[in-house]
Amino acid sequence: MDGRLDLNAQGIRLYAGRFYNHDYLWFSSFEIAKTAATLPLIHNYALSYAISGYSYGVYAVGKPPRYAEDLDEMPAYATPAKPQGTVARTRFTQNAINSRTLRTDDAPRGSNSPALGWRLVLDPVWRTGARQDETAGFTFYLFARGPFRPPSVVRLGKKGCPVRFQWEEIISPMAVFIETPVRPTHALNPLDIQGEILSYEPLSVPPHLIFRGAEIRKDWFIFSGVHRVHLPRRFTST
Repeated sequence: MDGRLDLNAQGIRLYAGRFYNHDYLWFSSFEIAKTAATLPLIHNYALSYAISGYSYGVYAVGKPPRYAEDLDEMPAYATPAKPQGTVARTRFTQNAINSRTLRTDDAPRGSNSPALGWRLVLDPVWRTGARQDETAGFTFYLFARGPFRPPSVVRLGKKGCPVRFQWEEIISPMAVFIETPVRPTHALNPLDIQGEILSYEPLSVPPHLIFRGAEIRKDWFIFSGVHRVHLPRRFTST
């Protein structure tokens, strides 16, 4: 392979995406004591599953999810999504009760006391105007295979939060191999990187780390206006 790769010739379209969550968005990014919190960074696996229409996977008991196999079959692959501007969060209190008896006094300790827990979620965001569009929502990039066209609305997260997308197709995307350092305009999954990582900002988002930002060299990138898009390793083997 030479130093240039025409994505359209490989049957791949590239989109710059932004989404707005129209309800409280919840992922259990981490749990401390009885608090389950959502970080304002969306894992690209969750986005890829939702956009491709894979609502869930069924696996044998005790077997881990087969992300690699699932992603290979999907028509779309997203980068992680990061927020534009400040993200507001709300804490909900949960009163854990026995779902069968609807009681709190049949717990092993035998006391009629609710087991309180908390859920920290991302507040709803709506598209309200041109200025708002630049400072709200979550941005990412999407690689779409063949005739697939990305949807305008999907459900995302543990409670199926409705999210609305806006898309801008990057026309005639050409990937080039760059020896010098590049900082992409998006968050990255470290498993997608095959070049040399010079610096990175990690966040632990299950099932593994996500880089909120990184500087990489000796890897493939697409440049188009303000967009600097890292090409995931899965697309350089074609």
